Amino acid sequence: MIDSVVGNKLLPTGTRREIIERTDGIPLFVEEMTKAVLETEGEGGTERAVAAVLSPEPAVPASLHASLMARLDRLGAAVKEVAQIGAVIGREFSYQLLVAVAQRAGEELQASLQRLSEAGLILCRGSLPEATFLFNHALVRDAAYNTLLRDRRQDLHLCVARSLENQFADLTAVQPELLAHHYAAGGSRDKATKYWREAGERAVRRAANREAVANLGRALSLVSKLEETAERWRAELSILSLLSPALMGVHGWSGEEVGYAVERAAEIARRLGSSADLAPSIANLWHFNVARGRLDRADEISSDLRRIADELHDPEITLQAHHATWPTRWLRGRFADASREIDAGMSLYDEHRHRHHRYVYLGHDPAVCALAIGATVRWALGYPEQAMRFDAQAAALARRLRHAPTLAQALSLSCELRKMLRDAPTLTHTATELLALSEEHGLPQFRATALMFLGWARADPAGITLLEKELIGLKQMGLKVYLTRNMCLLAESRLLAGRWTEGLEGITEALATASQTKEQWYVAPLHQLKAEILLRVHGPIEAAETELQVAMSVARQQAAKGWELRAAMSIARLWRDQGKRDNARELLAPVYGWFTEGFDTLDLREAKTLLDELA
Repeated sequence: MIDSVVGNKLLPTGTRREIIERTDGIPLFVEEMTKAVLETEGEGGTERAVAAVLSPEPAVPASLHASLMARLDRLGAAVKEVAQIGAVIGREFSYQLLVAVAQRAGEELQASLQRLSEAGLILCRGSLPEATFLFNHALVRDAAYNTLLRDRRQDLHLCVARSLENQFADLTAVQPELLAHHYAAGGSRDKATKYWREAGERAVRRAANREAVANLGRALSLVSKLEETAERWRAELSILSLLSPALMGVHGWSGEEVGYAVERAAEIARRLGSSADLAPSIANLWHFNVARGRLDRADEISSDLRRIADELHDPEITLQAHHATWPTRWLRGRFADASREIDAGMSLYDEHRHRHHRYVYLGHDPAVCALAIGATVRWALGYPEQAMRFDAQAAALARRLRHAPTLAQALSLSCELRKMLRDAPTLTHTATELLALSEEHGLPQFRATALMFLGWARADPAGITLLEKELIGLKQMGLKVYLTRNMCLLAESRLLAGRWTEGLEGITEALATASQTKEQWYVAPLHQLKAEILLRVHGPIEAAETELQVAMSVARQQAAKGWELRAAMSIARLWRDQGKRDNARELLAPVYGWFTEGFDTLDLREAKTLLDELA
């Protein structure tokens, strides 16, 4: 490396050896110290250069920094100033932007750039006037930047920002963070906040949640330094409305960071007293409480949202009031109510008019949510063919919208439907896609959901281990929504593996959780599963039959014909084995006879086979 820098010039052997010893093999130090030595004339100068660049003290970067500044000084004031302006623009800068900021004659500017290039401090790409320049090392850029006095540095940053804003509109439209950076460094807080927010919003629309959180966090940091006024609150609320869904993507729906953001947004909105401003904050606060398993509190919040919508006669807020109601109705096992809320929401939805909702309300598109949850609701209500149509429509819309969190929502609920249909191959395919999507976009709760379903589909010891691991992770995230379903997945896998005691313990915990959170949608299958395990461990048949009767009773209360049919089949098989064939047929026949579709699904085929056998 030394020889490549020195070329045909002579370098004393002792100096060469000292460079090798004292740079400790760090390439940048080797290169920069050798250049500094060559630029210093005379033997005494060489010694001083070596000492300046690499002092015996451990603070090598500071010494190297001093050497780089000395090199810039030797190039002259005019050349140094061009390097400073370029450094303010960034590690890489275009000639056209440099001209706009430097306001110098082209010949003079080009001569300075040529000197910097010959000195090896910058590299040129392309031909003038389209050329761009790159500082050879980040430390070179830092050295040039740090020679500027504070006031001059701020003035240059403002000049860069205004030049970008006025002359490079195409660039700043796609990179508002450039303007934000320069306005912030130039001391223009309002402009910086505006552009950091725009950068955050662009990232939200691309589902680049970590980038969105970083950009919106910078905007929030600037706003937090303002005096507590209505103007500040409005600015803060507009940022928090975008930040909350992005935080859900990064930390999961139940993350503490999410809780702080949604609570703060709701507090600010109440201070402002504007119901319209309050709506997104209320909706996101609802989402956080659902994730934490606080369904009673979530219902109170959705009622507030519905009241606001009614007071304002605002159909957009009304849509979100339905959006904040159908999931809790579904989770509570009130499937018919959930279906009505979904129908009401879908009657208001317009794909174009409501395209912005997925960025400020709950982090996903309301129609995709309606169709995807609607699929599981229609299956529970006894309409499996309608369920599959809803599922297909949800996936098609989510793919058309090209919004990763929305597609993840559709895929996760499609896994749920396929589990209900007992279609493990399709579930595996869908969960695999969900896993890849979640890992690509950093969606922790969807990644855990994908792994839970994949563990269930494997139905082997490795699958059980995966289920156990992910269930622990979800609990650590504070995510209680879907917890009963996840416990049921694990208990089913333990049943197949013959781990019956653990299976019963898991079901007991799941039913206790359902009682605590009021999440009732999986209570019927949990009781049925408990009965199946009791029969496997040769427990009292009466106890198993009681569990099946409870499962059937819960399913009937919920109008859940899908669950009712399964419970009826289990009781019918039990009675058949006890010789009570007529009773079994009298129980199962009317349940099967209620269905008007889905006769090629596994449950209905098995029910028909069982009825034929009982006949």
